[in-house]
Formats: sequence, structure tokens, C-alpha cells
Amino acid sequence: MSNDYNSSSFKKLLDKLQQESWQLELLISGFAIFGLFQVMNPLKEELMKAIGNDDFIYRFFIQTVYPALSILLVVLLVHVILRGVWIGALGLRYVSNEIDYDELQYSKKFTDHLTKKVGSFDRYISRLENICSTLFAIAFLMIFYFMAYMLIIGFYILVSNLVELTDIFSSEQQVIFNVYWAFFYFSFALLIFIDFIGMGILKKGNLRPKIYYPVYRFFSIITLSFLYRPLVYNFLDQKRTKWLATFILPAYLLISFLLSSFSKQHSNYLTTTGDSSAIYANKGNYEDVIDNSEDLIDFATIPSKIITTSYLPLKIPFTTFKENAVFEKDSTLKPNKDERGYGFNGKSMSIPGLTLSIGNNKDVEQQKKYLNVVNNMYEVLIDSTIVEKEFIYTTNSNGRLQFETFLDISTIGKGKHLLHIVGPAGDNELFKKKIKIDTLVTIPFWHYKD
Repeated sequence: MSNDYNSSSFKKLLDKLQQESWQLELLISGFAIFGLFQVMNPLKEELMKAIGNDDFIYRFFIQTVYPALSILLVVLLVHVILRGVWIGALGLRYVSNEIDYDELQYSKKFTDHLTKKVGSFDRYISRLENICSTLFAIAFLMIFYFMAYMLIIGFYILVSNLVELTDIFSSEQQVIFNVYWAFFYFSFALLIFIDFIGMGILKKGNLRPKIYYPVYRFFSIITLSFLYRPLVYNFLDQKRTKWLATFILPAYLLISFLLSSFSKQHSNYLTTTGDSSAIYANKGNYEDVIDNSEDLIDFATIPSKIITTSYLPLKIPFTTFKENAVFEKDSTLKPNKDERGYGFNGKSMSIPGLTLSIGNNKDVEQQKKYLNVVNNMYEVLIDSTIVEKEFIYTTNSNGRLQFETFLDISTIGKGKHLLHIVGPAGDNELFKKKIKIDTLVTIPFWHYKD
């Protein structure tokens, strides 16, 4: 069969598929809902890993994908429910046909009102059909909206990183470039957003389109708009659906923002958030109660609130700030080229069945020097007594780098104790980043020997 969209045979095929599309809608919605329920928890776990690993790019990707999939899940659930109502209405029509208002024997006032407002049963079925088809299309259009947002931010990050990799600017010049690049780029992105909210307001008139057209073309390319542009304009040329297609995303963001601040307060004085202290134990400091899918690990962790051994394992997760503090303390360790972040590693490459490593081992002496700085950088106290420690580095079950040591607590008494860690902390003064020495965490625990 010819797939020429102007041919009569192709139009007949589309009309036939349109009439039977509800079956495909239900089939796709069912599989999509099942898959989305399966993937939401793993995404949460990946988000916690990204936050814990200080991985900004991966974190941004997950934080963009997660709400997009949440919207898709909610809209598809509503679609399935309404499509079920539609099927039920069709079945009822087969049994009882139209609504007979005379049979109800209501007064003329109510009969006239219901005839006007409710109307015929066929009109109800038709409206349900339109709503279901619109919801099904809008669900996937939301995915493209979030994809466009992610690509806009991603392009900015890509250009910034590429310019930084070329080493054509000094560190100070790179900061200046990033500021100007961000200003111009997001100023143009703001025009795209204004045009989106205004339903094409910058495409109207005589002068505005001439100025806006190059910006529109540029962002059309980087957002891959050719994939979903026909969907957008098909919504915008209808009075009822254009409002839905334009404002469903801002409405979702506004509702999410408002709901994020809504919670139940259990007490006027006691809270369930905050850092551990002498009177509060944050579960992010205790490994036995941390839920990897929902909880963020705090600055440091110990195995449990109750310690029954003569030693206390202490783990401090690695962060970029801690390494910057090492460089601040010993500038000889600062490399000429910062290798942190994403990039191609030519020292280790692999294909199925073959792995090639070329001098991938780091200098052990430099690692020892690095760890020596870490050990001198942090002071560990139990109650008010300084405790000897020697950090090594390792990885946890999620592959995150961390510093680990074991503290001798054989001489401390039974009962409650406070573990203090003192070291460098960030201190932002306007745009100047300073490092100050402060108590970074206080963790209460109870010691009872076996």
C-alpha cells in the first residue's frame, strides 16, 4: 500500500487506525505503566548514588528523567481510568441506548437543565474519546518537553567543558568566559521560554519574527524538535487543547514546588531533619539504618548507635571539596591538569573479550602523601579526648570512594559518648570561597562491651 500521505488509500488507512487506536492506546499504556513502576525505585537509588558521589552531570540527568517519567506515569494512569470509563459507557449504550429524560419524570426545570448540561449519551462518549486521545498524546509530548530542557542545559555544559579542555584560557579567564557564555546563552533560552508560554507570540508580527528566527532555528536543532514539532502545533491550533499543551508543564512544576514544602509537623520543638548532635541522631550517620534508595549519607558514618566491640569503624565519604582542601593544605599535590570529571581515559580501553591497560596505576608514594595530608587535616575526638586514627581509602557497596579508619575505644566507659570530627569546612563569602576549621559532625553512640 502506498504511504503517500496525499493518497486516498493512505487517508482511509489513517481513518481506520484512528477508529481502532483505543486498543493500541490501552496496550501501550499497560506496558508503559508496568515498566514505569519497575524503574522508579532503581532511579531513586541511582539519584542517591549520584548525589553521594558528587556527580553533577549524572545527578542532573536523573533529576530530569525522574519527574518526566512521573508525569508520564500519572497521565497514563488517568488515561487508563478514563478509557475504562469510556469502554463501560459503550457497553452501557449497547444495553440502554440513549438517556430518556422523560422516563425520569423530573420537573420541567430540572429536565431542561439536564438536557442542556448533560445532553445526549453519545455526546458524553464522544467527549470521553477526545479526552482520552488527547491525554495519551500529551503524556508523550511531556517527555519531549523534558528532553528539550535537558538538551538545552546539556549543550551549555558541553560547550563550557570543551572550552575548558582546550586550555586556551587561564582559570580566571575561564570563569569570565563562563559568566558571559551563561548570560548570552540563557538570555536566548529565555526568549524560547517566552515564546513557548505565549503560544508563539514571538512568531507573530513583522519585526519580532525576523529577530527571533535565528534563535528559534538554533534551539530547534539542539533540542531535536523535528521529532515532536508536529504534535506541538497540532495542539496549538485548537482552542481547547492549546492551553493544556502549554501550561501542563508549568502547572506541574508549580504544584511540585508547593507540595515540596507541605509536610506534617509532629512537634513544636522536635524535628526529624538536621545534623546529628548531642541530642539528635540523624540516621544518615548510622550504616545499619541507612536506606540506600532514599537516604543521603552524612559527612561520616559509624556502623550503629550501639557499639559492642572494642573498636569503632569510622568512614568519611570522598567529595570534591575534600580533595580541594587537600590541595589547599599542600599545593605540591595539585596537578597541572585536573583529571576529575568526565573524559576519555586512553590508559584503559576495552572491547568484548579484550581489555588494554597502559600504565594506569597511580604513584603509590603520591597516594601515601595524599593520605598523610588527609590524616593531618581531620581531628577525631570522643567526648573531649583526641583519638589516634589512620585513614586509608576504599570504596563502599555503591562504588563510592571513602576514607576509612578504626578507632580504639577499649578504654572508654559504658553508656553514651559523642564522636566529633574537626576539619576544613566551606565558607562562602559573596563569591569568594574560603576554608575554615570547624566541627564538621557530632555523632552520638552508646558503648556496651560484649
